[in-house]
Amino acid sequence: MSDARTTEAGEPTGAPKSYGAIVWGQLRKRPSAMISLAAIVLLALVSIAAPFIIGEIPVRWVENGETSWPIFRYLSNFEYAAMLALVLAVTVPLTMRLLRPRALIAGASPFTWTVLVHAGLWLIITFALVSFREPERRYGFYLERADQVDAAWFPAIAYPRNPGYRELAFKNQSPSWEHPLGTGRLGNDILMGVLYGARTAMSIGFVAVGISMSIGVILGALSGYFGGWIDLVLMRIAEIFMCIPRLILIIIILTVIPSNWPPLWMVVFVLSVTGWTGSYRMMRAQMLRIRTEDYMTAARALGIPLWRLLGRHAVPNGLAPLLVGATFGIAGAVFLESSLAFLNLVQTPSWGEMLNNGRQHPEHWWVWASAGAAIFVTVFVYNLLGEGIRDAIDPRLKI
Repeated sequence: MSDARTTEAGEPTGAPKSYGAIVWGQLRKRPSAMISLAAIVLLALVSIAAPFIIGEIPVRWVENGETSWPIFRYLSNFEYAAMLALVLAVTVPLTMRLLRPRALIAGASPFTWTVLVHAGLWLIITFALVSFREPERRYGFYLERADQVDAAWFPAIAYPRNPGYRELAFKNQSPSWEHPLGTGRLGNDILMGVLYGARTAMSIGFVAVGISMSIGVILGALSGYFGGWIDLVLMRIAEIFMCIPRLILIIIILTVIPSNWPPLWMVVFVLSVTGWTGSYRMMRAQMLRIRTEDYMTAARALGIPLWRLLGRHAVPNGLAPLLVGATFGIAGAVFLESSLAFLNLVQTPSWGEMLNNGRQHPEHWWVWASAGAAIFVTVFVYNLLGEGIRDAIDPRLKI
């Protein structure tokens, strides 16, 4: 059972830890898993902070004695939502500490309350941004006027995101101090392509897998706990979705959708709708085991409401094995998006698009090597983290 009583000082009384805490303790003992987790966090930070690392929009701009902060006007609502998600993720321990007394009085999980509060804040602020904020669309030619103003703070690497004729003189340059990963056939900086490609990879991985996993967990919990005709109907629906060839479906949709529809989010939609069957079957299997445990029998005898029985006791104790599938699923989504971009089916900054450009000019090795290394490292660390979680939760590997 995941409940743990505490003293008035907030210290645990010796009650057994939750399954998630046990898995985290086992995971911390595996250096490879922690290194891969640190690499994923670093990749997420770099992708969110990409405009502050490389670009042509200054952070601070002083002209005629007036100070402005242009970069914050040009950031998109999606970028603000990503930064907000990062801030909320970092402040999870603080919010848990603030909500712990109320959660324990109500008999709820502080972590669950924290997740719900942060998710609600993120949805409200993101909806407000999308509804009432319109980011700037036209650049102010800041790089060309940098020597004409009082002061300007540019990103670490000041270079245009969409190079024009002026940058053609710097095309196909090998790596140097000015361009650490070289330049492409249009004078574009390869490091900028890698950073903004990381945004695409992280977005499609986390969003698609997060939505599909949520669907699978909810349906799997209902199917495994209730059984009967509910289980029968949901299993037949899952089997139908399992037979859908996702890659073929994505290619068909991308070829028929209107040109003004964002192809990346159509890929996310297809992966979300068709990729929930794996987490559904795993949660169903976990629920078939958990519903017969002694603590579940005791909870039902105490008259605990069904929603709390599932959300507080059953589902959290069955989530740990699903993390393995989630990490492998994110790696698969990154690889699939890179493959679609390589085939020119997704027009967005992507490592697959860079690979395609490098294939046309193999002598410019820094183009395809940078994109290939980014794909390899990202997929590798996700698979390594999944292996570490699997080792932590599988007792047969400890024999």
